[in-house]
Amino acid sequence: MEPGASNPTTDGWVAELRRAVDRGELVAYFQPEYDLASGRPVAFEALCRWLHPDRGVIMPDRFIPVAEVSGLLGDLGRAILDQSGRRAAEWHRRGLRMGIAVNISPSQLRPAFVEAMLKIVRRLDLPRWTVTAEITETPALQESCEEYQAMQSLIDGGVGVSIDDFGAGFTSVEGMRKIPFTEVKIDRSLMRDASPAADELVARCVELARERSAVVVAEGVETSADLERAKRWRCDRAQGYYYSPAVAAEDLEPLLASA
Repeated sequence: MEPGASNPTTDGWVAELRRAVDRGELVAYFQPEYDLASGRPVAFEALCRWLHPDRGVIMPDRFIPVAEVSGLLGDLGRAILDQSGRRAAEWHRRGLRMGIAVNISPSQLRPAFVEAMLKIVRRLDLPRWTVTAEITETPALQESCEEYQAMQSLIDGGVGVSIDDFGAGFTSVEGMRKIPFTEVKIDRSLMRDASPAADELVARCVELARERSAVVVAEGVETSADLERAKRWRCDRAQGYYYSPAVAAEDLEPLLASA
């Protein structure tokens, strides 16, 4: 926590975040995903930043818990989807067939939010599979019929579903067989783990993804050695500081030029 900052669970922070949503202070930054076969960017993950007028850029680990406890997470999610979707629509008009990924909390996987998400995609006239919802793996994904149905509804509506942070400790490969997905992202902790057990876990995950015709993305790629490991794992894409951190929309042109 920044020196002198309020506790982010206080009413003051909730009120500030509500105003931030209304004022457009929550903006999307974009981190590219690179196709390992072509070496070109093919998608961007939209990552939320709070451009606070006094405190500067506030990272999501500071304010997402506030959004969750205050009921603002849905408003925040729709704002970032709308921003990033507009960017994707612009790229498509320019002939750049870039995908866009947005982060969705499992708690948002309810019919009303799913319908709101699909409405935004339809309003922006985005082609099917342009947008992917990244959902952090939790035990609930394997246990909740409502969340399963929501994920399937997104897929039926042409929105991809990515299981984010696979290997962080919640979802097993067998557990993933119970849920619908079109993409899986290998958690950076496995990239740092050089043990045979980690390689075996990733191999089983990749095998399941191939059975589903799903895309596999290696996260946390920071070095050339990480990149080579992602290739040995037979991942389809890679993402991380080796390529680029998340950048503001106005700084995307050099990345788009290499597409």
